[in-house]
This record gives sequence, structure tokens and C-alpha cells, in this order.
Amino acid sequence: MQNLEKRIACLEQANPPAKVLTIIRLIVGTGQLIGEVCRLRGDDKEMWARLPGETERELIDRATLEVKRSPRGVARLIEVMPC
Repeated sequence: MQNLEKRIACLEQANPPAKVLTIIRLIVGTGQLIGEVCRLRGDDKEMWARLPGETERELIDRATLEVKRSPRGVARLIEVMPC
């Protein structure tokens, strides 16, 4: 068992966690046009909505900074509703 734990520790050192990786899923149905993102939801059900005067990019950046990440630094955001 100790040998296995040592091997795992070596693998974790060789592959450190990602600094920041955010996956954004936009769900598009058949025949729908892709519009701007107005609301995002994280895996933990936390929601972000565009503030007055905020651009789509600013919303994504804000949610990316605030979303809870996995131990490896990965976060997922899902578009809730188009504008």
C-alpha cells in the first residue's frame, strides 16, 4: 500500500493541478441562433446574471473568478438562458 501511495504522490508532482481552467457550456437547440450570454450557473447551482451595462465578456470573467473549482483547478459554467 505504501508503494502505491508513493507512486500516486510522484504522479501528482509530475502533473500539478491546472492553474485555471473554466469550461463554459452553451446549449443550443436546432434552428436556434447563438445569442449573448446573460445568465450562467456553476456546478454548485450558484448563479450569475449580467449587471446593467455589463458586457457578455465581463459576466464570463466575473463568474470565472467567483465559481467554485475542483481540487485540480477546473470549473464548469453552464448558460442558463440566452438574452
